[in-house]
Amino acid sequence: MDVSQTMIGELLGGAAIFAASVVLTAWVRKYALAKHLLDHPNHRSSHTRPTPRGGGLAIVVTSLVAAVVLWAVGKVETGLMLAFVGGGAAIAVVGFMDDRGSVPVKVRFAVHVLAAAWSLYWLGGVAPMQVGERLVDLGWLGHCLAVVGLVWALNLFNFMDG
Repeated sequence: MDVSQTMIGELLGGAAIFAASVVLTAWVRKYALAKHLLDHPNHRSSHTRPTPRGGGLAIVVTSLVAAVVLWAVGKVETGLMLAFVGGGAAIAVVGFMDDRGSVPVKVRFAVHVLAAAWSLYWLGGVAPMQVGERLVDLGWLGHCLAVVGLVWALNLFNFMDG
């Protein structure tokens, strides 16, 4: 396969993932409205009227499917796919369950920590860092700090989202 055929295949794949996310977003929106799954504005909200919850589920599902497809065709390494799909699916499931009802904070936090640890494991942990002319390996401390950082980033985005 030459470069142009590869590029066309990648563009078509990207277009298919985009189209699937648009269709799934519309379906999730319709489902949320039918089930009265609405996010009512509060002091942290970026919206001013009730908004259907769970629309991100379509983006997550299509992204996870795309990761598996890219892995299957050899474009993504196994560790990266497992980190992304395993961690992403866990967070998506607990997030969707929370959108439908209320998942206790301790449960959500535990899932976030486990998903971060899972992803970090499959990514091979934290690589040693170059500090000046010295290579510094933080070992388990680095892994723990990375998990804290990943959980912090996830919750920062969730907080900004309201």
